[in-house]
Amino acid sequence: MNSATQYGTGLSEGQYRLLVPAFIEDTPEDTERRLRTAAAIARERGGGLMIACIARFARQTPLDAIPSDNPALDEARDTTAAYVETAEKTGVPAEGHIYVTHRESPSVLDAVEKYDCNGVLLTVEAGHSQRRRLLGGDTTEKVAARAECDVFVEKQATEDTPIQQILLAVSSGPHSEIAARTARAIANDVDGQVDIVHFLDQDATPAEQDDGEQIIETAKRDLFDDGQAETSLECTEHVAEAIIDRSDEYDVTVLGSPTSGLLEQFVFGTVPDSVTQQSENAVVMAQHDTGSTSVYDRWIAGDPIE
Repeated sequence: MNSATQYGTGLSEGQYRLLVPAFIEDTPEDTERRLRTAAAIARERGGGLMIACIARFARQTPLDAIPSDNPALDEARDTTAAYVETAEKTGVPAEGHIYVTHRESPSVLDAVEKYDCNGVLLTVEAGHSQRRRLLGGDTTEKVAARAECDVFVEKQATEDTPIQQILLAVSSGPHSEIAARTARAIANDVDGQVDIVHFLDQDATPAEQDDGEQIIETAKRDLFDDGQAETSLECTEHVAEAIIDRSDEYDVTVLGSPTSGLLEQFVFGTVPDSVTQQSENAVVMAQHDTGSTSVYDRWIAGDPIE
């Protein structure tokens, strides 16, 4: 069930739409932080934001019996209006709707389809328990696995600090192009510096090293102006740990969605405690809407990616 009320001026047909789930527990500080990356992504694509405020009720509560003056719905209206207003202050158009639901993930997936969204941004906060995360790990994984659109998952930094230095970790996977484009969007929004790195196993063959050089050069050539990005090719015994350790030197790390294990390590904090405690900066993982490696193959080959 969702409200028929629309907030904001609305997005035009065919305009890029990035869905941002919102929650009635969000504070003004939450709103500003969550919209920062979303606005950068949408602005880079000439699009806008679709806000879906999730008002969750207990399973035993009949949704069609909830009165319009229910306090939770009043909070949802305020939250939606605040998100739309904050988004529009950044110069990005926004449209807001309210979802009254028993479960979060089906509502997010329904909003993606109903409003023809090109992407969805999910956010979790570092240092919060599972109960206090804006979207629980189970919900985030379900949306990332089932959404028929691009998916961005942001692990917010412990401290809200300005973004200046951005690490882009590119790989041979199908999501490197969207990761590079996301890093560019963030960098352009804050006039930031990007370092592009590709990690190889220590026993990488000469052919694999050549492939690595091509990957990072493709990212720099296609997406970054001269002087905006530096590149490096590095060998390591443990790629995931190397990225996590390196991320501590940057305000935000951007990478394409790799294996589920690494996704969990970055987003849900399943790395060893010693590493988790040191990884306090923001991480954005980008997942392209593709069932194969065709996007990556076309990108490396130099074909345009829509």
